[in-house]
Amino acid sequence: MSESEITVTPLNAQVVLFASEGAEFPEWVTGEEPAVATDSAILVATREDLDRNVTVRVLIDEFAPEGEKVFESTLSLPTPTPTPSVRFGSFLSGELAEIELPGAGEYTAQVYVDDPAGASTVLVLLRRREG
Repeated sequence: MSESEITVTPLNAQVVLFASEGAEFPEWVTGEEPAVATDSAILVATREDLDRNVTVRVLIDEFAPEGEKVFESTLSLPTPTPTPSVRFGSFLSGELAEIELPGAGEYTAQVYVDDPAGASTVLVLLRRREG
């Protein structure tokens, strides 16, 4: 079990979590979604960057939801060298943190926010899928 956190400037009112290698980024369909995802990345809507910073927290194999669950998806994270990991934060502002994963494979990703209309705190729970 591990966790990591970063506070970022959410340019374009979004934050991201993505596989450290080989990530394909999703595109917003309407711009009204709380989050969008591909197999290797999640974009989460937040408050505007002029409304202050946003804190992004990632927990691995723990269950400690805080806030309102706005999204759930399965991420397929490949085996990079030497250790599998994900990066998260604000890709556009260059403010990113990285957290190692217990292994490659599929993870259930649940996204919780403090305010679905303009999140200032984003929590992503990653749980390795057995099978």
